[in-house]
Amino acid sequence: MATGVRTSEAIGLLWGHVDFQRSEIVIKESLPKDLTGNGYRRVRKETKIGNIRYLPMSLELQALLLFLRPAKVNPDSLVFTTPQGCVIDADNFRCRQWAKVLKAQGIPYRKPYTTRHTMASHAIEQGVPMTGVAYLLGHTDTSMVTKHYGHMVNSPSLPAIPIG
Repeated sequence: MATGVRTSEAIGLLWGHVDFQRSEIVIKESLPKDLTGNGYRRVRKETKIGNIRYLPMSLELQALLLFLRPAKVNPDSLVFTTPQGCVIDADNFRCRQWAKVLKAQGIPYRKPYTTRHTMASHAIEQGVPMTGVAYLLGHTDTSMVTKHYGHMVNSPSLPAIPIG
């Protein structure tokens, strides 16, 4: 949620792609639903745009991942799994955990994908250049970022006009 990755990229993240020495996460694959099947099977493939990106971990994110890391790490194991160790089903997660947490916190429902938008909004508000936000989101250029977040960049203030 703190990285802005796509849902299928988070679901498919492997421990071998989390580099604690360099404090970065390598996003180069995703685990989307197999649209030719019944919707439950997932197929490992390249990212949506086919690129590889290196996301720097914040201290908080690194601490969380260190807490989640098993004692014996298999680099080909998923970082995020169900309690039974299976691949996460995004629909089950949304219904069984996400919606319940939002409700308990008194937050109106929104899709988990909005965490991607939240990360981008915070990055822009903190002065990350549009090219940097595009990179973090996995876009090849800034057009999508500008289209969706351009209103947040360099918001003008009203000039001081004497009215009295």
